[in-house]
Amino acid sequence: MQRFLFLLGSGLLLSPLAHAQFGLRAGGTLTHFTTKDSDPSIGQTVAATTDSKLGYQAGAYYQVKLGKYFAVVPEVQFSHENSGLHAFRSNVADAGYRGDYALSLNYINMPLLMRVKLGPVYVEAGPQISLLVSGSEKGTDIYNGWSGLVYQEVDQNITNRYRRFDVGPCVGVGVDLPAGFGVSVRGFQGLVSSTRTPDKNLAVFYTNYPGRMLHQTLQASLTYQLAAR
Repeated sequence: MQRFLFLLGSGLLLSPLAHAQFGLRAGGTLTHFTTKDSDPSIGQTVAATTDSKLGYQAGAYYQVKLGKYFAVVPEVQFSHENSGLHAFRSNVADAGYRGDYALSLNYINMPLLMRVKLGPVYVEAGPQISLLVSGSEKGTDIYNGWSGLVYQEVDQNITNRYRRFDVGPCVGVGVDLPAGFGVSVRGFQGLVSSTRTPDKNLAVFYTNYPGRMLHQTLQASLTYQLAAR
């Protein structure tokens, strides 16, 4: 299936009949993670919440028209995404743990969208592949030590402990404005957990939230489309 889509896209881009337009996109991003508890068999009560925080994104796309109303739009985009993570664990052994982190994540996003255009308004949908290229986790671990509560500062790279690959559906709506400009809003829902589930035999204290975290983004962008060739 992936090979078929690649060949189809290559054929469209190379076809002399293709009515193609390059475009640029830049704007803001809100990132949120939906979370689920880890396996209850590890004997812990686990919970987590995340905050949506503002980031930014910029990219280039290539619109290949398939007729009056339809187009295929491949895109490559850099996305700097921020989020807050608040995790809590409790069991008999450690008498409690809490972690509060600020996540900073850098992705290369590659959506391949089918666009339907109705006058100046269009809707688009399709799959998106996201690759995590860098990221950091800053915050505080709080747990019960021998002499009371221990506050441990955390400032570390996360790319070796978060999954590098994500994929999921991307949908959006946009409006074309005069002089090649436009505005669009787009949402993405990741289907692959961003965190790796730890080995149940590891030590009780680890800084990652041990459950499942699914990546969600909402983007608002200003677009500029070059004249068709």
